[in-house]
Amino acid sequence: MRIVSVNVGGLSEMLNRRGQLYLSGILKSPVSGPVSVTFAGVIGDAQGDQKAHGGPDNAVYAYSADHYAAWRREEKRDDLGPGFFGENITVAALHEQDVRIGDVYCAGSALLEVTQPRLPCDTLGIRFGDKHFPDRFLKSRRTGMYLRVLKEGTVHAGDEFHRERAGTVTIPDAVDIIEGDAGTTVTLRKLSAESALSKRWRAKVDKKLAALATPAGAP
Repeated sequence: MRIVSVNVGGLSEMLNRRGQLYLSGILKSPVSGPVSVTFAGVIGDAQGDQKAHGGPDNAVYAYSADHYAAWRREEKRDDLGPGFFGENITVAALHEQDVRIGDVYCAGSALLEVTQPRLPCDTLGIRFGDKHFPDRFLKSRRTGMYLRVLKEGTVHAGDEFHRERAGTVTIPDAVDIIEGDAGTTVTLRKLSAESALSKRWRAKVDKKLAALATPAGAP
């Protein structure tokens, strides 16, 4: 696998569904030259909603360059290119079914660990101009993945992106466990056992396990 582009963006004003202004960092574009990646994220990049994005567990968002052709065809749009989904690195031949929570990748001189899939928010629908797009995005399971930085370094378009260590639960399986019908006690505990899992997703797992442990009809 190889990094096609490194994408960054500052905060931009956007209108929510109620017509209210808010700040988002989803508008990213490719940059040239080496870019520094720190434990806190990619230098020059920003996130508007710090409760849902960013932080050490979500320092870098990666998305497959291969998905863009499918989205252009399915959405009948020719304006989709690297960075459009708000990803920091666009990677060729990156496929969710081959990526696991806990995978460790070498990207340039940085070392990155997969922590969770991306779940779409309203901002993605606003970015596409279609409030129903987040549902199609999730259904496609072409979600991309968030990574934490284990070793700071620099990344550059053209750098290799190769796995150094394998994790456990695949990205699509993790989505199915939390958002689909695969959230059994066994699968939830397997996901919880993965030490690389982000705090946000661990909280989701704990909530679903608690619900399963509560007898039907209990107050």
